[in-house]
Amino acid sequence: MYRIVFCLGGALALAACNRGPQVNLKNASGQQVAQAVSKSAVGSGQYVIQPGEWITRTSIVERSYPGMSPEFQQQMQRAMAAQQPNALNRCVTTEEARKPNEDFFAGQDGSCRFAHFTMGKGRIDVHMVCQQPRGTQTSNISGTYSPTSYSMEISTLTSGGEGSGALTKMHVEARRIGDCAGKGS
Repeated sequence: MYRIVFCLGGALALAACNRGPQVNLKNASGQQVAQAVSKSAVGSGQYVIQPGEWITRTSIVERSYPGMSPEFQQQMQRAMAAQQPNALNRCVTTEEARKPNEDFFAGQDGSCRFAHFTMGKGRIDVHMVCQQPRGTQTSNISGTYSPTSYSMEISTLTSGGEGSGALTKMHVEARRIGDCAGKGS
């Protein structure tokens, strides 16, 4: 689940400067999304986002584990809370800002597809399905973005396998905080 947050957080950060043409895709891979976003930004001669140091803060709004014992739910809540970062800093290089790759959109394993990916005019709306060995994760993402920040709501539902019915809702805020220290920004 955190993999989705960080992959999509990167996706939204890298998509942030697309105020030109809208990107509308259905049943697309991470690579197809990356290509569409790159073409929309590179074609206009702009960076996809401003290169530099970005900070991302994630907060869990709601978690539920239907059908699981209260003890197991408490154990899962403690485990997730221990893994939740307060903030994640990341340097986005000039090259990444010009042309994001699919890793930023759906991770390297290729298990995710975008039922729809819509981005433009400062808004983003995504429905993504990831087939994992332990079940399917379906995520809905909506939010707003600018060249230097984004805010989004993510809802992830797990189906199949041990965690079937698990629901997590998160709020993610990110912003550019300056130039990267000693890196190619």
